Amino acid sequence: MRKEKTEALPGPDYARREHLRQHHELQILFDISSALHYSPHLQDVLQRALMSILGTLKFKMGAIYLARETSDEQWLLELAAHHGFSATLLNCIQFLSIPTNLMDKYHHQQPVRWFPATKITFTALRERMEEEGIEEIICISLMSQKKVLGLLYVTNDGALQLKPDRSEFLTTIGQQLGVSIQNAQLFDSVERAKSELEISFDAIQHSIFLVDRRMRIYRVNRTSEMVYGKVEDLLGKKYTQILYGKDQPHLECPIWACLWGGQPVQREGPHPRWGGYYHYYAFPVFNPTGSLERVVYYEKDATEARKLEQRLQQTERLKALGTLAAGIAHEIRNPLATINFNTQMLQRELHLDAAQQQMFDDVLKEIRKMDRIVQQVLHFARPREPQFQPNQLNEVVRYCMDMAKAYLVKANVVVCLDTSDGLPSVVMDFSQICQVVMNVIINAIESMPNGGNLTVATERQADPPSLVLQVTDTGTGILEEDKDRIFDPFFTRKPEGTGMGLSISRQILEKHGAFVDVETEPGKGTTFRIIFPLKPVVPQIEPAPEPGDAIMESKPAIQ
Repeated sequence: MRKEKTEALPGPDYARREHLRQHHELQILFDISSALHYSPHLQDVLQRALMSILGTLKFKMGAIYLARETSDEQWLLELAAHHGFSATLLNCIQFLSIPTNLMDKYHHQQPVRWFPATKITFTALRERMEEEGIEEIICISLMSQKKVLGLLYVTNDGALQLKPDRSEFLTTIGQQLGVSIQNAQLFDSVERAKSELEISFDAIQHSIFLVDRRMRIYRVNRTSEMVYGKVEDLLGKKYTQILYGKDQPHLECPIWACLWGGQPVQREGPHPRWGGYYHYYAFPVFNPTGSLERVVYYEKDATEARKLEQRLQQTERLKALGTLAAGIAHEIRNPLATINFNTQMLQRELHLDAAQQQMFDDVLKEIRKMDRIVQQVLHFARPREPQFQPNQLNEVVRYCMDMAKAYLVKANVVVCLDTSDGLPSVVMDFSQICQVVMNVIINAIESMPNGGNLTVATERQADPPSLVLQVTDTGTGILEEDKDRIFDPFFTRKPEGTGMGLSISRQILEKHGAFVDVETEPGKGTTFRIIFPLKPVVPQIEPAPEPGDAIMESKPAIQ
């Protein structure tokens, strides 16, 4: 009787090992999934996933490389997570170069490969594994949506060595880790974009507000904090209280118009709180359903730009007027000289009574006045070129104050002189700048017919770098309709004035690269600020050290 051959059934030890293996595999997959929930940052995800794999399988060493550069011939991978390597070894294995055709095999044919440790290209790492008794390496491709993102290397040592029959499980690890990497990279890119947006938002040098439909301030940039106050005092407040100091918006409010119209709004004009000249912009922000959610409000201080534009326009007008005035002055000068000569000859040859003599004296007086005007026009049209030399602004001020001393006492004007010490020299024509300063001082005195206070001060200004001469009076001020005309030639409210003083003064300052600003309030006084810009100091850059002077030279990771 022949005995039938039967296969031995797996014993309890095999079932226990199989159960433990399945438990370990599930634990690894769970830990990889948990790594992304623990931290969305790529570095944390990679390190926790690697430590979970090595710890569960009892492997000594492991490394994760991510693709950095790809080409038709080579892939360059960079070390992104590691365990079990010394600092010396890490310096050797930072980068890995693999041919593109081999990476294609990882993608299409062999997502998991086993190979002996003797094939490792890094000599120091190969010697280390020989010392540790490690004979085999497992390489797992990290894939997401059929795209290789990197490679996972682990040493196949210890009690739970994996055989090729576990390729499916290891492929699953690579796929799950690949998805986690892609998600973490997406999160990092979003965080980076958000950070760049916030940096750009705060770097804008103009006030920006985000206002919701309840008219409450939702967010501000750093410039708004500097202008309007601390962020905790702004957020949640009605924008009208912050921008205008009122509970209700004014009629020209761009935010209010944007909230109700849902269209971009652009306005310009004086600021409701501190004057000047501003450009205002309001842009609607809609949610995915198409409803207006917020308004982005942007205000730009254009005061200085507007002043510069006005100065440029006036300069162009003055140039054209100067050309015309020069021609007219020459045409007037010759007949005026003839009239003056003939009048003096008649005065000598005729026997005049007292009334007639007075009439001739008046004619000569008016002729001299006309000649003086012609001279000023010619000086305006063809001013003398300045003789530039380094001079102290304070010396100019003291000289002019001495010249005007008798005039000040006669006009009953009290002077306050406030000059800052240590001012740098300015390259200027001393006499021409004295002419400008004297003109401003005399105008200030004449604006105080009943006496008053005159303050003359000098200071150094940091932003922008400049020296400032400020002349302030307590006189009648300048009428609002005259503010834009005071520098025009021949414009004056003085009965005996020619209207050329300030025009010539501005022309002199322009040749010096300086300019003048005026602040006035009718009935309270006027301030003239003469500003001399200073050239910024260029820092001296130390020359780069010679190669032999370097204290320590950094070496590339891969030679």
